[in-house]
Amino acid sequence: MPFITTLLPHECKDKADIRCQIDQIDKEIISLFAQRSLYVAEIVNYKTDVESVVAKDRKEEVIRLRGEWAEQAGLDKTTFQQIFSCLINHNIQIELALLDKK
Repeated sequence: MPFITTLLPHECKDKADIRCQIDQIDKEIISLFAQRSLYVAEIVNYKTDVESVVAKDRKEEVIRLRGEWAEQAGLDKTTFQQIFSCLINHNIQIELALLDKK
């Protein structure tokens, strides 16, 4: 496996360099989502019913905060709220399935 050097955007010489850097970043993002999913699976041990899994107030707070964090980073707030809404809805389904197995 070749060693891949991380380049700053202005150090890229062509589209291939840029695409390579984007691929590396995306792999890191996926790795972090995988790590996050371990915590999602673990939190079910602290939940006792469907209401505690759905946790509507917590869900709304997380989505709001992620939107604020995105905006602070110069990103589109709405886009990242949508991304995290999708992620959380997916995680709720996983948690419900795990809760059902308890």
